[in-house]
Amino acid sequence: MQWAFIFYHYYRVSYVYNEIRVFVSAYVWMTGFGNFLYFDKKADFSVERFISMILRINYFPLLLSYFLTVPLELYYVVPLHTTGFVMTMISCYVGYSFERKLGWSYWKSRTAAVVVSLLAHVLFYETAAVNFLLLFSKEYHLRFQIDKYSAWMGMACGLLWGKVGEYMQWAHGFENERRRRNATIAQFLGGAFLIWIWYYFFGFISDKHVYNPVHPYVFIFPIVGWLMIRNCSRYLTECHSSVLEFLGRNTLETYVLQFHLFMSHNVQYIPVIIPGADAKGPVTLKFLNMLLCGTVFVTMAVWARKNTVTTQSCVVDLVKHLRGTMDTSVVPLSSQSAGQRRQQQPEVATEEEVVELTKMESGTSDDP
Repeated sequence: MQWAFIFYHYYRVSYVYNEIRVFVSAYVWMTGFGNFLYFDKKADFSVERFISMILRINYFPLLLSYFLTVPLELYYVVPLHTTGFVMTMISCYVGYSFERKLGWSYWKSRTAAVVVSLLAHVLFYETAAVNFLLLFSKEYHLRFQIDKYSAWMGMACGLLWGKVGEYMQWAHGFENERRRRNATIAQFLGGAFLIWIWYYFFGFISDKHVYNPVHPYVFIFPIVGWLMIRNCSRYLTECHSSVLEFLGRNTLETYVLQFHLFMSHNVQYIPVIIPGADAKGPVTLKFLNMLLCGTVFVTMAVWARKNTVTTQSCVVDLVKHLRGTMDTSVVPLSSQSAGQRRQQQPEVATEEEVVELTKMESGTSDDP
């Protein structure tokens, strides 16, 4: 999805705007989905966790914005992810508190928290309160409204994920071949039908100013449809691409660096390194120029991610030290196995690893 988004900018294919809009919303959806599963399982509402995720999402974009003197609105997905994470963390803490302090059952407490979160969204986005975003910029006012329910829908889907897992075990287990075959067919057709509904009624709309207002309410159709098709059989569920996993792990960095290395001037221009590879040049030279720029672009994105994660780990360790929560037990490295050393390293879950947690719990290994 990220690379479709990048090439949408690179080749100016405006006719797939609605599809790209769904891809962007799918990323914000995963913020709510993956973080809900993490908090629901770990109940880790610590300061360290909060700082870790805020750094992972914002550190590199803030540096670029400051040193390159570009407005942060250029990376509008970053504040969308940040607010989605904070909203999910607060909602999960509310549900956890309902269970621990009021003695409510799991489903009652989590459902109440999700409903409270929905009410907060409605009161903000469906009233004049949303104009508060104009204090920041018109761009944020637009972007946040387009994805106003994306993270919340991801959180709601995370709440239901356990039931989905139970269904998957029942439908695609090895006990009944006929049931598994029928479930595969029904699930595939159901998913295709949801995607068709979105495209037939909304996806074909060519005017983005007409489509954008309805997008927050209908983008979930193709997402659920894709998930149904992607998991309609055990083979597809377990199918995995190492290349897409690699690209997915560097999504944040490729997103922000596309504006500076792969393209420039707010994605209005393309760097030309090979002479003759400009707009009037032959297709072969333009393709080679794209590969060369893309190689530099991806290499720098991988390097930026490694540095961001290193900084993230150091800051979290410093916070743990200052708060007295760091494990101070010291064992000579020579007496430890490599596996033991890995186990004792500080656990700093990144946003991509939250998605990995989602995959492990669901028995899948697919990429965003």
